[in-house]
Amino acid sequence: MTEKSPNAKRVLVTGSTGAIGEPVCERLMERGHFVRGLARRPSPKAHEFVQGDLNDRDKVYEAVESMDVIIHLGAYPNPADFVDVLLQPNVVGLYYICEAAKDLGVERLVLASTMQTVSGHGWQERTVTIEEGPAPTNHYALTKVWAEEAGAMYARVHKLSVINVRIGWLPRNADEAARLNNSALGPDTFFSHEDAKLFHQLCVESPNPVRGEAVTLFATSRPKRVERMDLEPARRILGYEPQTVWPEGLPYELPFEVKQ
Repeated sequence: MTEKSPNAKRVLVTGSTGAIGEPVCERLMERGHFVRGLARRPSPKAHEFVQGDLNDRDKVYEAVESMDVIIHLGAYPNPADFVDVLLQPNVVGLYYICEAAKDLGVERLVLASTMQTVSGHGWQERTVTIEEGPAPTNHYALTKVWAEEAGAMYARVHKLSVINVRIGWLPRNADEAARLNNSALGPDTFFSHEDAKLFHQLCVESPNPVRGEAVTLFATSRPKRVERMDLEPARRILGYEPQTVWPEGLPYELPFEVKQ
């Protein structure tokens, strides 16, 4: 049985029906937080939900009303055409979320970014640090650099507490897990569903960062060989220590042999 948090929050999870959103909602409810979901279909893993689109400003404000924390996972999650696919959910939708957080008195904004924001650095047998800055190689990653900078601005100007989470390779299904398994770097950049629960729990419950501060953190599980993304800031700021290593912590069976 999951221990209850001594300081329950009211948390909005956008993308609450997604591969990360559903398990995060479940963990937060187990911890005693009140969870509202926002997604384009009903959110069965939340106490209540607003069914709507990130491009609908009124729905976004309805979802954000009375919340203490927003975990913003909703987005188009893959490289795609910028104007026709990415612009509305990943740029306009993010703007509505940030504006609603500012206008409605949200304490903390947790913004999902991606490890793709640093893929241009290359990480053959080395660790990429936060201090190296972004190096996106596609327009999806570019929208996430925008999200990180937007979060920093809202912390600086509007005194929100902001955590930008550069999410590692979380395989949403067995087909994606097979691609990870066949990738040379996949097992070192893996982020399990179990560690995603823990990381986002800490994003809600940690006293850090304080209002007016924004931090950018990498989020992965334990690497197989080399820590490709520096987890020291997440350990120091949130107290995060990953619990799993590839292929542990997945909510489904793998129909293939895992490479050693």
